[in-house]
Amino acid sequence: MALDFTRLTMPASLDSLQPLTAFVLAGADRVGLAQSERDKLELVLEELLVNVARYAYQPDSGDVEVAYAADGTGELVVEISDNGRAFNILEAPAPDLSAGLVDRPIGGLGLLLVRSLAGSVAYRREQDRNRVSFRFPGPQSPGT
Repeated sequence: MALDFTRLTMPASLDSLQPLTAFVLAGADRVGLAQSERDKLELVLEELLVNVARYAYQPDSGDVEVAYAADGTGELVVEISDNGRAFNILEAPAPDLSAGLVDRPIGGLGLLLVRSLAGSVAYRREQDRNRVSFRFPGPQSPGT
C-alpha cells in the first residue's frame, strides 16, 4: 500500500530547521505520537536536517524536502530528501566510543543517535536524491 505523504520543501539552510521541524511535529501530533517519541523525533530531525544544511551542497546551496505519513500500523513514517552529494548514513562508520574524547575524530555521534532513536532507518539514492526514511511508533502501533 502506498503511503499518502504530506511534503514541505525549503532551502537547505539552518534557517529552515525550525519550520521544517515544526511541520513534521504537526504530523506527529496528528497521529498522536507520545511526548517521549515526539522528543526523540525532534532530535533525529535536527541531526539529519543540520547535516543536510551543512554538508549536502557545500560550497553550493540547494533544497531539502521533509515528508510524513501515517502507515496502517499507526506509525509515523518520515522521509528527508535532498539532491546534494550522495551520502548513505547507514554506511557511515560508527564512532569509536572506547577512545578518549581527545583521541576521537569529530563526527559520527549524531548519526549513531539517529540510528539508535529512530526505527527502521533506511537510505536510498533515487533520481539523484538522497532519501533517508525512518519510523516512530504511534499510539496504535504493535508493542506500544
